[in-house]
Amino acid sequence: MHSAFVRITCSASRRLQIRLTSRTVLEAVLECEQEGGDELMFDSTERDRIFDRKRASREGAIDRLHSAAIVGRGIEDRGYWTLVHDLEIAALTTNLEQLDEIGIEVPMTDAIDDDELRLSLAEVVRGLAELEVYLLHSDHLDDRSLHRRLRDDVLKDQVRDLPPRIGCREWIDLASGLGDPVETWLRYHASDEERSEASDRGEIVPPRSKKKADRDRSLPRPNA
Repeated sequence: MHSAFVRITCSASRRLQIRLTSRTVLEAVLECEQEGGDELMFDSTERDRIFDRKRASREGAIDRLHSAAIVGRGIEDRGYWTLVHDLEIAALTTNLEQLDEIGIEVPMTDAIDDDELRLSLAEVVRGLAELEVYLLHSDHLDDRSLHRRLRDDVLKDQVRDLPPRIGCREWIDLASGLGDPVETWLRYHASDEERSEASDRGEIVPPRSKKKADRDRSLPRPNA
């Protein structure tokens, strides 16, 4: 499926400090944590059971590919067959289905009021972080627009059904997909230096627009 946004998959990332200081979505995340943290999704024991089962199934599938290659005098590098499995063979799913598996139902955006939407968005953000899927460049979207973008687009995109904590993370760049991604990035997200460098390259740099939210700097990030 062609995505109207950019998914970036990587196997390593430097440590990022998380400052939970922005309002709206991050306030809701904090409220969830203060009230027990896992009430909006399955508890950590149940999530670990689901993820452990998926990791064991993945390892078994890779072992079978590797063993068949050795018997057939094919490529013996297990890392190669890990990539083949993860990129080409693993079952297809969506982040929406993966969230549902850990107890998170994502309502249609127009079916919920502002308070419900705020909590739903916080739940989705926390759930995606559990799946090691992280959002980038969302501040040009208000909370309702971000929820709709996730519910109607990002979460329905087909992905390989890979469990978290296998050395692979996904980053979803929300500046892309709607209109000109470079224009959106330059208008809302680029630093003054980056805007100046773009101008020096001959790019048309749009006037800077006020962000609709202040959440990107405080969204969940990997611990290591």
